[in-house]
Amino acid sequence: VADASTATATTTDASSARRSSSPPSSPPRFDKKEFITTASQYLDEAIGITTMSAPQAPLESMAEETAASLSPTSEEEKTEEEEEDQPSLSLSNNKKEQVQTPVAITHEAKSKPGHSTSSTSSNKNPKAPPLQKPSYYIDSFHEHFFPHPHDSVIDGSSSSSSSSPAKKRKKLSLPQRYAMSMAHRSWLHLTVAFTIAVILSFIGLRFGEFKISVDNAGWWSRGTDIANRATQEIVINTNRMKLFADVDGSEWEELQTVVQPNWQGRRGDEGDRSPEEIARAEDATRSAVCSGAWYGSGKMVSGREENLVSVWKTEDAEDDSPERSALSADGMYELCVAEENTRRALQDSDSCYTCPTEEGGGGGEECVTPYSLVLLARLHLTNNDISQLSTLSQTLPCDELRTRWTPGIQRHFTIALKICTNWAARLATATNPAEILSGTPITLQNTTITVSNPCSFPLQFMPTVVDDQFPHTVDPYGQPIVRYTSSYYATKKGDEIVEGMYDANQKEKAYDHGDGDPLAGVYDTTSEEFSGQYADSIVGRDMALAVGSAGVTIIAMVLHTKSPFLTIMGLCQILLSFPLAYFVYYFIFGLVFFPFLNFIGIFVVFALGADDVFVAVDKWKNARGELPHGTTAQVAALALPDAAYAMLLTSVTTAVAFFGTAICPVGPIVCFAVFCGLLITFDYMMNIFLVFPALCLYDKWLGAGRKNCFISFEWCCGKKTEEEDDDNDNGQETTHGSSAVS
Repeated sequence: VADASTATATTTDASSARRSSSPPSSPPRFDKKEFITTASQYLDEAIGITTMSAPQAPLESMAEETAASLSPTSEEEKTEEEEEDQPSLSLSNNKKEQVQTPVAITHEAKSKPGHSTSSTSSNKNPKAPPLQKPSYYIDSFHEHFFPHPHDSVIDGSSSSSSSSPAKKRKKLSLPQRYAMSMAHRSWLHLTVAFTIAVILSFIGLRFGEFKISVDNAGWWSRGTDIANRATQEIVINTNRMKLFADVDGSEWEELQTVVQPNWQGRRGDEGDRSPEEIARAEDATRSAVCSGAWYGSGKMVSGREENLVSVWKTEDAEDDSPERSALSADGMYELCVAEENTRRALQDSDSCYTCPTEEGGGGGEECVTPYSLVLLARLHLTNNDISQLSTLSQTLPCDELRTRWTPGIQRHFTIALKICTNWAARLATATNPAEILSGTPITLQNTTITVSNPCSFPLQFMPTVVDDQFPHTVDPYGQPIVRYTSSYYATKKGDEIVEGMYDANQKEKAYDHGDGDPLAGVYDTTSEEFSGQYADSIVGRDMALAVGSAGVTIIAMVLHTKSPFLTIMGLCQILLSFPLAYFVYYFIFGLVFFPFLNFIGIFVVFALGADDVFVAVDKWKNARGELPHGTTAQVAALALPDAAYAMLLTSVTTAVAFFGTAICPVGPIVCFAVFCGLLITFDYMMNIFLVFPALCLYDKWLGAGRKNCFISFEWCCGKKTEEEDDDNDNGQETTHGSSAVS
């Protein structure tokens, strides 16, 4: 260390001697390269002699810093050097002291890492913070608000050079000017945007015929063969009376060429009928049921009648070699008991047609027996007597039916079923069924006879009581078996009746489904209304899942923003985008069909909406952290357009992906794609018009020193911000507008 000090003193004495011998008007220049080389050499030797640890900064870098500090940087320093008449080592006692010894430099760099090694800097401002690195917001702040090259926004002071021309302030863009306007009039922007959104949402939901129980018939528009055939069946069945009276073919031509409005939800002309006409139709149906004409008729199986139907299957119906049959005594008894229990439940809810009974006591009425294998079996055991049709269940109860159902009776009944099934199949495949019904001539051994309906049952036979493999599927003894069968109940029509039957079946379990041994059953209506009701209940459960996802999203926003106020505004942004998207969906795009698939968009908008809130809040906090003394309007002019552009990229790409899916020919997918694209679009717009003004208010409240837990959780937790910690260290109170910037 002593050698290094001596060498340094010798070097500085030589330099001082050269300066003193030169004329005063032209002082010698400091040789920076020579000093770096010499200082680095002696530093290496000095550190090699001592036992000190290696410095944190490279030796050459330290020498460069020392040389820079020794270099005259202004005219004032040059003048002071010219007036010096003491050796160079006397600099250690001067107020402009730059360096003592190489070892002292090493010790200073080690003891205060990250600070300048210049003693001058330490003497002028010992607590001066390190210079901030330039960033996007600081650079933009200089360009738009402090364009002079020597202006400083770090400590609020400014210094300029007369030789440097002043820069022109960069003009604010339109989004930046709008952001500043939003910051100046935050409440006005927030109130106007929220009011308009609520009004449009109310119009869309109130007058746009929006229903939570959506129409689930959208599969008819898929363009597949089965969908097209179902569409044709519905249209023809709906207009069958017009087609029956069509003489010149004009009605048929219209159905083929003109789109029929609201054809999915139409059920004949019931909507145009008066209450008197509906009552007369009900009386006619009741009369047909009680007389027996309803059994096996088109009204029994018509989807427009909404009759309750149950389908039964045996325990091993799906096996490759089934052995159980619904025609067995146990199967008949199980089916009979289930029908009696279901019939009583229908009568208790007044959902079925009732007919008077002779043994009911005082002329009472009961629901009629359903059309099933049990009804045909009772007719078979009573010699096909239909005079007491409404009292068959009392005449031949289930226990007696089981007792009388011997193997011989079962065999004769199976033969009758086989004959009737073959006859029904022949009618279904005949070119002219009317000719077969009038009688078919058959010639046997030169004798011609006319064969009419060979079915022995007094009621019109419907092959729905057996499965499609009957009589080809047989048991181990070679007897035909019935694996699947059905029961049709004469029930009333109406939405309330259908909803009541669905609740009785699904929720109350009032309808008997059997115990699976030997039969198990399920229920629906001929119009498959239970499927629609079940789908609507699924919508409710999915809505509960959506609410759960919303709860998780809210918790995430609260934890991230640490502000209930910003979380509520973000939630309003997400929720209002749904009715606003429906407003455009219904009134502008003209889409009246709202499929169940559209509800999946709720999950999409919650995810993307929360992401937009995070981006906006993070951009604002980053800008405020880099510009602690900027006003709210200045921060808004820089942070909000930056956030809007970042969110625009993600929103546009996602919305275009959904809108592009609208080229699909499937109707529900088209509706889903359009609705989700609108959801994303309005979520982005609501983020700008609601969350951005909310951020301006949030920043103003914090700048004014409001300590409210609704604004920020940090106040409740007693947590101080980084600015407050710095201010407490300096003994100052900081606000956003306390500096020269504001």
